[in-house]
Amino acid sequence: YDLLGLKGVTVYGLNSTLFSEVLTFFPIAYLTLRPLLAAIDSNVEGMAFSLGASRWRVFRTVTLPLTVPGLANAFLLLFAASLADFATPLILAGNQFPVLPTQAYLQITGLFDLRGGAALSFALLLPALAVFLLQRYWVSRRYYVTITGKGAGQTPFDSISPGMRAVLLAACALVALVVVYFYVLLLYASLVVALGANHGFTLQHYRTIFTDGLKAIRDTLIIAGLATPLGGLYGILLGYLVTKKSFAGRRTMELVSMINYALPGTIVGIAYLIAFNDPPLELTGTALIIIACYIFRYGPTGIRATVALLQQIDKSLEEASQGLGAGSGETFRRVTLPLIMPAFFAGLGVVFIRSMTARRSSWCRSAGPSSRSRYWRTSPSCRWVRRRRFRSSSLRSCLW
Repeated sequence: YDLLGLKGVTVYGLNSTLFSEVLTFFPIAYLTLRPLLAAIDSNVEGMAFSLGASRWRVFRTVTLPLTVPGLANAFLLLFAASLADFATPLILAGNQFPVLPTQAYLQITGLFDLRGGAALSFALLLPALAVFLLQRYWVSRRYYVTITGKGAGQTPFDSISPGMRAVLLAACALVALVVVYFYVLLLYASLVVALGANHGFTLQHYRTIFTDGLKAIRDTLIIAGLATPLGGLYGILLGYLVTKKSFAGRRTMELVSMINYALPGTIVGIAYLIAFNDPPLELTGTALIIIACYIFRYGPTGIRATVALLQQIDKSLEEASQGLGAGSGETFRRVTLPLIMPAFFAGLGVVFIRSMTARRSSWCRSAGPSSRSRYWRTSPSCRWVRRRRFRSSSLRSCLW
């Protein structure tokens, strides 16, 4: 109210939930689309422009169709991520806009009905499967190769007019300003005694973070540091296999790789807890099970980015390498891998960020038998919220 002077406005419901999820997940689409746009030969757009097409028509008939693999895979990732999102609708939607992930969580934790919660969660797989098949059909209708290996000078092409560039820059600046405002608010909340009640300056919350929370910071960095490179490698290897190789079960492997991503973290955590709670793979209560789940749960971003980028690469590049005597491993290392490195770094970024901020599945997997359990504290901010230590939680969010 003090900032905008609005009255009778609530932050709860569909609109605020939608706004929050758009701000949360649009970086995934950016990371998926950026390497594809960078790989498009500017000569193709320049030729269309030289034949009399307007900039809008070049974008609509040349640039946009060539980015369809990226758009389709970004749409799949965003749909699955939003479908499985739990925290945002739990806080902002409330009872006014119930969604399946929150209902499944409440079914498990409130009614102690594991089977009912699992059934609600698996219902999420049906729309995720439908979107997966839709994006496959959408991409399979055309040919999107833009990287052929044929030498040609890159002619700079001014794809947008100065006026449109100013409009787009203003829109991007507005989005960045909104994101920065939220983090400045978190920083301010960490520096006052009680946000909204007592705005006196204090550093007590910082003392809490660097005493009670120091072990949590160290454990989280260790887990994220181990999961990040493995998750990036997993993403490009699996993306390469399902795109470039033919073998029995290839499509099933591609579909299964998305299941972890489309399910709520609570269900994923319980599934790992059940699967790895008995010998010979008794991993519950260790960091290894958390790292494994982060790799397979958040690796699909790298997988989809790799799949989209490989659809732009002409197979004749690999055929030429093999024709000159290189094996499949050397061809992948010296030809394919350098071309898909942007997808590798996109996967690295998402795995690292998600490993730093994951909460629900970490709870389930860190609880082992009491006699030998080690509590890997990757989500202390949530415990601080439960203890009503909101400023400490705000400070940790700023640090992450």
